[in-house]
Parts: sequence; C-alpha cells; structure tokens
Amino acid sequence: MKKFFSFLVAAATVLGMASSSFGADGVKPLIIDVRTEAEWNNGHIEGAILIPYELIGERIGAVAKDKSMRIYVYCRSGRRSKIAKESLEKLRYKDVVNLGSLEDAAKAMKRKIVK
Repeated sequence: MKKFFSFLVAAATVLGMASSSFGADGVKPLIIDVRTEAEWNNGHIEGAILIPYELIGERIGAVAKDKSMRIYVYCRSGRRSKIAKESLEKLRYKDVVNLGSLEDAAKAMKRKIVK
C-alpha cells in the first residue's frame, strides 16, 4: 500500500510539472503577450510570444492556424488582453483565454517572468 501511495504521489508530481509546460492534451500552450516591445523587454512570461494587441489580427495566422486551439493572452492590467481576445473571437478563434496582467498570467500558467 505504501509503495502504491508513493507511486501516486510521484505520478501526480510528474503530471503537475508536465501541465505547467504543456496543456492537458500534451500540446505546448500558445501564450501571447499583447503589450508593447518595451514592456516585453522589461519582463514577460517564459515561453510567451509577443504580438502587440493592435497587430493581433494581422499576425495571429502565423502562429495559430487552427482556430480551435486554446490561446492565452495577457498584458499589463487586462485591458489590452480583453481587446485582443475580442479581436481573436471576431476572427472565429474559439478558445481564447484572457489571463489578465503579467503577474496573474505567470501564476495561472505556473511560469517564470523572464527578461
């Protein structure tokens, strides 16, 4: 019984680490920082890509051809990421999540803020 419990704890730990890097389906999540390049250079979520919110409609096709894939967006306060989410939904992207601020996004995605 002890060995089985230890196995379950180890499995949960491994799965927890996998979920912070990959989605539930094993696919690396698409995280988009919709702030300015200057803000990006001051710190962004590890693994995110930069597409300023006013360019999201023009550039999203280069990184997300599948309109059913989950896309996470964040900014400084949540205002620009809300606008980006609405823009993506108008383009018929079906699973867009507004993570709000940089700090909230880092917590939600269990990622570091890097420069």
